[in-house]
Amino acid sequence: MKRLATVLMVGALTVGLTACGGQQSQPAPEEKPAAEASGDTATASAGEEKFKQSSCVGCHGVDLKGATGPSLETIGSKYNKDEILEIIKNGKGTMPANMSKGEDAETIAAWLAEKK
Repeated sequence: MKRLATVLMVGALTVGLTACGGQQSQPAPEEKPAAEASGDTATASAGEEKFKQSSCVGCHGVDLKGATGPSLETIGSKYNKDEILEIIKNGKGTMPANMSKGEDAETIAAWLAEKK
């Protein structure tokens, strides 16, 4: 009797997992028109995402309120994009240089420059 219960339980789990997407393919995400993908909203969300994936979060916090590093909530009212990019590239104070590089640094700098 215990064996039958075990077999039924395993069978139910297998069916449940398959029904929840175990081997089923997911629909492809909708592509945005080129104009929308390169717009301010896309840039802002990309900048925020790159920031959250970077080591910047460790010192400045996910919410930009600061931790061991200063708050970046209104950094755009103090520095423009190019100045922020220079800080990212060269460091400032105790912040090391090149915490983000290349396109990621550009995207983060543009996003932070909007924080006024």
